[in-house]
Amino acid sequence: MPLVELDVTGIDLASVLGPVAMVRRDPTVRLRPGRFDRATSTPEGPVALSVTWRGGCDRARVEAWGDGAGWALDRAPRLLGLTDDVDAFVPRDEVARELWRRRPGLRLTRTGTLWHDLAWLVVQQRVTTVDASMQWRRLVQAMGEPAPGPTQLWLPPSPAAVAKRPYHAFHRLGIERSRADRLRIAAMEVGRAAHLVDGPPDAALPRLAALPGIGPWTTGFLAALTWGDPDAVIVGDHGIPGVVGWVLDGTSGADDDRMLELLEPHRPQRYRVLRLVLGAGSRPPRRHHRARRVDIRRR
Repeated sequence: MPLVELDVTGIDLASVLGPVAMVRRDPTVRLRPGRFDRATSTPEGPVALSVTWRGGCDRARVEAWGDGAGWALDRAPRLLGLTDDVDAFVPRDEVARELWRRRPGLRLTRTGTLWHDLAWLVVQQRVTTVDASMQWRRLVQAMGEPAPGPTQLWLPPSPAAVAKRPYHAFHRLGIERSRADRLRIAAMEVGRAAHLVDGPPDAALPRLAALPGIGPWTTGFLAALTWGDPDAVIVGDHGIPGVVGWVLDGTSGADDDRMLELLEPHRPQRYRVLRLVLGAGSRPPRRHHRARRVDIRRR
């Protein structure tokens, strides 16, 4: 069982790793106080990773199981935000300065797990968070495998497992044809960009954006999570612009254009400011009805 210990002085690991575990009851990841577990695929094979730490302690213990253990441990500093250059961040206004003062331990994760992140995001496209959670769980448990080691997590389905399924095989999971086709095509093409995860996102994202259904929302999240890009922007989201407008400008009803306008002064640290905004815990009054949920399995 390979393991490393890392110095995480001043870093809020729960905040760093929170975006990786944002889908509830995700069978590939578990985040609890003082512990983070994730099962994923790597170029060297499957891996289950466990990170443990104690509040007030400046050390984190990282253990890994499976053929991809070496790959994952080599990149553990990126996952935990240790390679994130916060010295480059200079808040541009009083609101950003106050948000940064409240959360000085926030760092940006960089997962490097392109296929896992891409599949996870495609399932979340244009459905409610509740449906996304259920459908991702069904997909993993139907086409994935139990992870190595003691974490009791599941590996995401491999690209080969997804690509060989016909679109209608995804219907029983609640995933309609459009997202099923996106998953299948992405599974067939992701290998062309997988070797670029250790470089800048600009080298890979145009290739991914050329795939059907991989638009700015998906590539924005990939830039932020897979590559840890501090200037990533996420457009096309139902809730994010409203939160940005509410926290940065005190107004409700902001759209993507207004969000980008408010974030522009913070370039090239727009995603960092976005993370601070989303972590502020302040939300505008609800103005829209909840999206209607449709269960494709009944059709």
